Amino acid sequence: MCERLLVVDDDEHVRQTYESHFSRAGFEVHSAGSLQEAAERLAGHSFDAVIADVCLTPDVGSEGLAIAAYLRHLRHDPPVLVLTAYGLPDRAEAAARLGVDAFLHKPVSLVWLESLLRTRIDDRRHGPAAEAMAAVG
Repeated sequence: MCERLLVVDDDEHVRQTYESHFSRAGFEVHSAGSLQEAAERLAGHSFDAVIADVCLTPDVGSEGLAIAAYLRHLRHDPPVLVLTAYGLPDRAEAAARLGVDAFLHKPVSLVWLESLLRTRIDDRRHGPAAEAMAAVG
């Protein structure tokens, strides 16, 4: 089964790099360059994981956290990894409150990020909630 991944970053080069790496790694990769595009993708599909940059616009600067909040509001619970070049403590605290799976500082190794992503996806699929559902079914 091919995992569906949404990559959200305003930098086209970053999106292309992630798309290329994760496609080669066997993911079905979708991307968005803005909060609006991310909302459109999320409204039409479910994803096994989301990687989002914290800052998609210089004015707001925390759209990646808004994406995590939106997913939690929908009760859609894919792993969400948030990346930032600006590790401000208040954003890290907000990410923790939203249940973000990882708040990472750029740059990160794509091989390491892939490993972390697969671990988080497996944890969601085989964690306590999945075991409880299997016991009931």
